[in-house]
Amino acid sequence: MDLFDHEGPWTEDAYLTLTHDGRVEVVDGTLLVGPAAGPQRVRVIERVRAAVAAALPAGLRVRGPQPLRLGTDCVLVPDLVITAAPGAEGEEPPAEEEDAPAVLDAAAALMVIEVVGCDHGATDRTFKPQLYARSRIPYSLLIDHDGPFAVAEMIIGGRYHEYAHGGERLQIEEPFALDLDLTAVTADEEPPAEAPVETPAEAGA
Repeated sequence: MDLFDHEGPWTEDAYLTLTHDGRVEVVDGTLLVGPAAGPQRVRVIERVRAAVAAALPAGLRVRGPQPLRLGTDCVLVPDLVITAAPGAEGEEPPAEEEDAPAVLDAAAALMVIEVVGCDHGATDRTFKPQLYARSRIPYSLLIDHDGPFAVAEMIIGGRYHEYAHGGERLQIEEPFALDLDLTAVTADEEPPAEAPVETPAEAGA
């Protein structure tokens, strides 16, 4: 469906007919269009995904970008979502593409992770977290790759409250232990590969 062919409020079903890159969302029947993800933001998201995946205990997984249903005709697309892992304990979970629903219900989300930069405004930094809190997603993590800076929040009394923040490094113990080197994950370029160390035997070969 073309954006300009649609009439009236946007429903979840109409939203799912759109072809987009994940920056289009719908809130109470109104479309939100965010800034396109540049190379740096894409890099940071993938680095954060790898760091989180390495830290997750058995039974949890990271996926994303993943559309989340936050209510009637309200779908947001967090960069990353922590959910329970499918399958029995000890069983290899299926590939994400095979088991990920088109839209995941917010009740399945343990934590949402958003990566923002200087081109993101109040909608991404303030309004969307309010919607996550309204849906009672237990934990939220916001990472600003231009800071760098990160703030972790948890639901208390129906609202998010900060329980950890960091500039060069973020350390949290809930809902899982994570020590995130923000300087490394937000670096402009990939770190140079270390040259292999020659052994004396190899040097004389």
